[in-house]
Amino acid sequence: MQTNGIRPATRPAPPRTGRGRRRLSARARRAVLFLHIVAGVGWFGIAAVTFVLTVAALTSSDAAIVRAGYEFHELLIGSLARPASLITLGTGLILCAGTKWGIAKHYWPLVKLVLVVVTISITASLTPGWIATALRPSGTPFTGDHLDAQVNLIGMAVFHVLTIGAATWLSIYKPGGRTRWNQWRTGNASPA
Repeated sequence: MQTNGIRPATRPAPPRTGRGRRRLSARARRAVLFLHIVAGVGWFGIAAVTFVLTVAALTSSDAAIVRAGYEFHELLIGSLARPASLITLGTGLILCAGTKWGIAKHYWPLVKLVLVVVTISITASLTPGWIATALRPSGTPFTGDHLDAQVNLIGMAVFHVLTIGAATWLSIYKPGGRTRWNQWRTGNASPA
């Protein structure tokens, strides 16, 4: 509808990034950031709980408590940690692609991506075997393979706490500046 030759105001299109890509709107960015933070905090909390759980299972002399601890650990990983880690990864990629930071423009998002992918990959490949070994019945649960699996599960929980903590630190402080690839692409440096 026009009045006196004046056109009604329209919303401007979201700003485009480098290669014709659109950035997330402020509302979408906040929604994705909210999901990213909740999933990351959840993943960190699950890692802390699994640390306490695996230490308690290692130090318990009651075989029923040890078994229940590792069964609960397996439940936590399958039903909470795996979805939280994948949501963290997916929302992180969306935020990188849809904001000024990009995936490979700055070092900190690239390092975060590597940390998350490595953590998910290592966990998915090693943890199921360790849990199965810790759950396997044995007359002496504190020797050999059982002890190794229990100690490895504690180490994995510590690894998660450290990598998720490092990723959080990177998000807050954003160290490292622009990548060489981005400097070369934008004309601020010569290719190496």
